[in-house]
Parts: sequence; structure tokens; C-alpha cells
Amino acid sequence: MSLLPLLLVFISAVLHVAWNIFARSQRDATFFLRLNLIAAVLGLAPALIADYQGTALLPLVWPHLIIAGFGQSLYYLGLTRGYLSGAFSVVYPLSRAAPVLIIALLDVIRDQSPSPVGWIGLILIVIGCILAPLTSLQNFSIKLYWNQATVWIALAALGTIIYTAADSAAAKLIPTGLDSATRYHVILVFFGLLFYWTTLYIIDPPVQISGTAKAWGSAVIATLAMFISYTLVLWAYQLSPQSSYIVGLRQVSIMLGVVAAIMIFREPAARIRLLAATIITTGAICISLAA
Repeated sequence: MSLLPLLLVFISAVLHVAWNIFARSQRDATFFLRLNLIAAVLGLAPALIADYQGTALLPLVWPHLIIAGFGQSLYYLGLTRGYLSGAFSVVYPLSRAAPVLIIALLDVIRDQSPSPVGWIGLILIVIGCILAPLTSLQNFSIKLYWNQATVWIALAALGTIIYTAADSAAAKLIPTGLDSATRYHVILVFFGLLFYWTTLYIIDPPVQISGTAKAWGSAVIATLAMFISYTLVLWAYQLSPQSSYIVGLRQVSIMLGVVAAIMIFREPAARIRLLAATIITTGAICISLAA
């Protein structure tokens, strides 16, 4: 993989784990509503004006925006409810494990199959994600994988697969560059906001987004991290034929997330989870070396 998409994904991974730490600390279902609302209010009008004056993106990708917005709403719901019922160092890795191989299979269907080294890297990442919830190699228990958080982890993973498939396809249809990736992401945020608001309203009306000044301050910081992080990913999709490589490399954030869970949230089983993070990092290195 060339240097630029590699660099973009690593920067994205650092920002991604940062806003997930905010999400875990907030434990609030409306947290993602605040993030999307802030981004939409600040960016939607400029993005639509730029779309009207320049190369129009909406006619090219409006079906992808609808699908991705729906997928993001599932991801937000699964992640927030998962954090309420499970440990960060369990929910975060498992919700990201399944999408890695599913997106690789989609690349095969698109005739952009990963190389043998790429497949090794992807499989190592999945193995590391599966090991992450263990407290030790001797104390394996199905309860670590099948518990009250499992449904929400599966929902977050499904949402990730849906929006990744839609966004990676859309990225190939729009002009290559940071400007187009930014405009697409702003419009996507609006669709994600609509779908997630509707989802929460159906589950538990009415939807309240009021919060303290501290909560809104955290949301502003997290919005910047989330928006920049995924915009860089959208740009990286344009620069790499295999979307699965981008998805796989993003899992470097799991290593950072495990360290954060141990240091910030004081979660147990540091050794096995650091082993899992090391395996994930090794997989990411394999992907970076893949053709």
C-alpha cells in the first residue's frame, strides 16, 4: 500500500479511538445525535453550496448516502447500548472484528481480492479482535462473547458493514481528493442524523438532546475527532483498490483502545488484551506491506 493512504488511516485510527473514549465516558444514547447535529449545523449549508457551484456529488451517490446513513444509525445505536452493558475493551474490538472479513469478501466480489499477505493480515486482525475479550487463555468462556452486550455488538458490526460497503463504493464514484471526501461526509452526517433520530424516536420517544455545558463541550471535541477521522478514511478509500485494507488498517485503533481501557477505565486482564492488540498490529503491518 502506498504511503499516503497508510498515513491517512493511521491518523484516522488515533482520532477514532479518541472519540470512542468520549462515547464510552458519556454513556448517553443521544451522544451521537449531538455529534451529528453539530457537524450538520456547521457544515451542511457550505457543502450544499459547494456541491451546487462545483462538481455535483448528490446525483452520483444519493442511494449510497441513504444506505450509509441507515448503517450509521445502527452503528450508533449498537455502540452506545453496548457501552452501557459491556466493557470498552470487549465491545470495541468485537464490534470491529466481523466487518474486516465481510468487507474483504465484498472486495472479492468486486474483483479486487486481497493478496495472500493481505489475507494473512486480515485474518490476524480478526484473531486479535476475538482474543481481546478474554481475561486469560485458560479461562475461555462463551459468556464473554454471548451476554447482554452481544446483540448490541452484532448490531454495531452490521451497521459498520452496511455503511462501509456503501461509502467505499461511493468514494470511487466521486472526484478523488479531500474536498470531495469532506463534502460527501458532511451530507452523510445529515442522513445519519435523520436516521438515528428516527431510530431513537421509535425505540424510546421523545428524543431529548439537552445536556450540560460540559456534555456539549465534550461533544464539540468528539465531533471534530469523528469528522476528521472518517473524512480521512473516505479519502483513503479513493486511493486504495481494496476497501478491506483500509478497514483492516483502521483496527490499529483497537490497540490504542485496549491501552486506553486499561489506563483510563482501569479494565482488567492487561496481558491477554495487550497480546490481542499486538496480533492486530501485526495484521495491520501485513496489510501495509501487501500489494
